[in-house]
Amino acid sequence: MAIAGAFLVAATVLKSHQLLTEPIISKGFWESWEFFVIQIPLELGLGIWLLCGLFRKAGWLLAAIAFSGFIGVTSYKAITGAASCGCFGTVQVNPWITLLAIDVPLFALLLIFQPSGYKLFPPPWPSARHFFGVAIPTFILLPAVVLILVFNKPPDKTDKYEVVKPQEWVTIKPVIKPEIKPEIQPAKPEIQPDIKPEMKPLINLPAAANQPAEPNNKQQAAVKSDDKEWPLLKSIDIADSLRSGIVVVLLYHYDCPECREAIPKYDQMCHDLAGNEESIKFAFVEIPPYGTEKDNPIPPGTLCMTGKLDSHKKWIFETPVVVVIRDGLVVKYWEAKAPDLSAILDAISAGS
Repeated sequence: MAIAGAFLVAATVLKSHQLLTEPIISKGFWESWEFFVIQIPLELGLGIWLLCGLFRKAGWLLAAIAFSGFIGVTSYKAITGAASCGCFGTVQVNPWITLLAIDVPLFALLLIFQPSGYKLFPPPWPSARHFFGVAIPTFILLPAVVLILVFNKPPDKTDKYEVVKPQEWVTIKPVIKPEIKPEIQPAKPEIQPDIKPEMKPLINLPAAANQPAEPNNKQQAAVKSDDKEWPLLKSIDIADSLRSGIVVVLLYHYDCPECREAIPKYDQMCHDLAGNEESIKFAFVEIPPYGTEKDNPIPPGTLCMTGKLDSHKKWIFETPVVVVIRDGLVVKYWEAKAPDLSAILDAISAGS
């Protein structure tokens, strides 16, 4: 029980460090920032409980239930090929190692070394000094941890990482309404009654009536194109090949199960559209941390272009991300999903 408690406290410290140093982007509630804020104080409280020795039978039962749940979650991540179990924050540990070296052995030890001679619920009650000496500091610590995590969320972009926001990629052209100027009528000459007709002065029309109005500087600035290049191009090693024509880019992590399912489909799309009139090209761009050559899900001999995103910083995505670009400008994107060919062709037609 003491070993299990120490493990839980260490895991919560590492997860707290992650929440305070980088944002978390996830596909569901169970891996979200909100879930971690709930999970961390619960695990920390259970770890303190196991270490302090209060109500040992009840603590043992909760620990056995918790570690059986850990085994289920880690097994799923190991089977699906996740790069890390996520138990230790930014420290990457293979799920198989966590499962076989930590979760299963600790669960087995808890079953073997059950606290004997203890009741699930008191009496007997622990001494007041022992109980309040543990309970009061714990009840102060846990809310403090939650407040620190909630009010100290890290920024979205630093030199070490960047939260990628695809909604900022699509270029929106402003609708420019022409400036309507009032029509200028030529001034009518004023005739003085005491002036003879042959002595009438020559009256010139205002310059504004005879000459076209000068263009408005503000209007000229507004007419300029608001298009901007896809921001990630400057961080992709094959950017020059992506800046011309229509390109369908799939950004992937090597350990993303959805990416592994999408890549063969997009490779087949590329083969089917080879030599098409629209010259639609396909590209696979890997997001760091990169996998080994053995882990790479790209089919050998693919016709798709392959590249990598710059590894000098961590890119926080919800993969897979599919982006359709035309001459370097984003036409449409899909986050956390890989659309079929018909949806891609519809997006290209709508953006033409």
